[in-house]
Formats: sequence, C-alpha cells, structure tokens
Amino acid sequence: MTQQQGINPSFVVVGAGLAGSLLALALARRGGSVVLVGSAYPSATVLSYGSLPGSALQSWRQLEQWHGPLGLQRSRLVLHGWPGPLRLLPVWLQALPTALFPFARVDAPTLAAALPGALERAGVSRWQGTVSRIEPCPGGGCWAIGGDGELIAAGSAGGASDGRPLAPQLVLAAGAANRNLWPDLPERLRYSWAGVIELDPSALDHEQRQHPWLQQVLRGRIVQPLRLRRPPLEAGAASLVGERWIVDAGLALSGDRILMGQITLVGPHPDPGLPPDPATMEARLRAGLQELDP
Repeated sequence: MTQQQGINPSFVVVGAGLAGSLLALALARRGGSVVLVGSAYPSATVLSYGSLPGSALQSWRQLEQWHGPLGLQRSRLVLHGWPGPLRLLPVWLQALPTALFPFARVDAPTLAAALPGALERAGVSRWQGTVSRIEPCPGGGCWAIGGDGELIAAGSAGGASDGRPLAPQLVLAAGAANRNLWPDLPERLRYSWAGVIELDPSALDHEQRQHPWLQQVLRGRIVQPLRLRRPPLEAGAASLVGERWIVDAGLALSGDRILMGQITLVGPHPDPGLPPDPATMEARLRAGLQELDP
C-alpha cells in the first residue's frame, strides 16, 4: 500500500472506476486521507457516451478547476424517435429542438488517462490490487482481504493486531463486484450486461461520412433516443420473471472511435449467470440500431 507508515487513512474506497475515483477526489478535497483500491479502469466506463446535461455541467467544470482537465468537451444533444410525422423530418431539423440546451460530453478515454494524475495530485494513495472478500472483524467493522489473502484495510476505528494503521471507514464502489463482497445487498438489485459496436471513422468512405446521422456525431454531438429504454428496464428489474434485453439506438464519439447503440441485458436473478454470447448480443444490437437507420 502506497501510504506513509504510521499515518491512519480516513477512508479506504474499494473500486477505482468512475464512482470510486470521483468519491476519492471528493473525500481528499475535504481533508480525508484516502486509499483507493483497484488496478484497472473499467471498460464499461470507457465505452460510455459521457452525456453531460446542463444540471451536471457546472459540477464537472468545478471538478476541472480543482483537478485539471478531465475530458470535458463541448457538445450538443440530438434526439431521434419523435412522435408521428416528426420522425420523418430531415436530421438537421430533428436536431433543432435541443440546439439551445446547455450540454456537453465527457470523453471517456481522456478521462481514463487523466484520472491517475488527478488522484496523485490530490494525495490519494493507491492499492494496485483487488479485494477478494470482506470479513467481520472483532469489535465491530470489517476486514478487506486482498486476492493473496493479505489484509488491506479495516472498516473500524481500531488498528491491525500487528500495529499497522487501518482506516475507520470502508466504502464499496466496485460495481457488479459489490455482490460478491457484500452478499447482504438487497436481492432486488440485479446485474446487467451491456455492449456497443465500435466504428473506426477512418474506415468510412466519403459517401458514408455524408450520412446525416454520422455527420452529427462527427461534429462532436451525441445522438440519443427521445425516450431511453434502459432506466425503466433497470428500475423494474426486481419483478422480471425471465431474461430481457433492450437497445437504445444512439451514436457518440469516444476518443478516435464512434460508439453505436447500447444493448442492455438483465436477468431475473441476483446471480448474473454465464456471460451472454457476444454474437447473439451483436445481432440483437444491430437489429435495434435499425430504429435509427435501417
């Protein structure tokens, strides 16, 4: 653990993705001594559209004032799926209703590259490993145990039996891995599987680059459905009696790639089961993208 010997960290945050990293930055700014546990930035975040509506834009600008550039880029939201004959209007007309909305995007690859430096400058220590389990410790709190059986931290006010300093607060921000680390999480919480198609813009010929929806994306805009299907699916996941998948047909830039669509698959049980077949998921995703353009 890269912390100074004899200094008690105030917090240990398990999970070095978007939630854990931003939480670590916030705690450090408030004077906490923070250890962030995690080795790799998650691909799910890297493949995010990074949509940033006006309600969150000022908060992200404040983050960048404190911690340096974190991927914020100017953008516009272009919605499709308007009701009735409106869906038949030219793309540039469909883009007009949201043209004046305050909107931006966070470029996920840029954010992933910038976060380690921001965490270091903020004084957040890193543990480049994983937590395999969490166990109750004597006197209250819990131990976080590393993959090799090593004690990482305790969520209690005491220290380790060998005198090593341990944190009084342990925070789980490990996404889907939280279920394994804390089995008492409510059973209504479900795993979800997600996927997108990546398109290399340099592989497009001139005619393809003139496609009206791709033109919007190549200008740095985000294309999304008027009504996203993922939030209602996840909100009602606890009542599912069988597997269900949906596709939100959208387009967005991410680094030097275009992300196409997002498929979400949710099962009826807390256990995620086996990963879905990628070929089946791709076929479903391509079918869902026909809503945007056959």
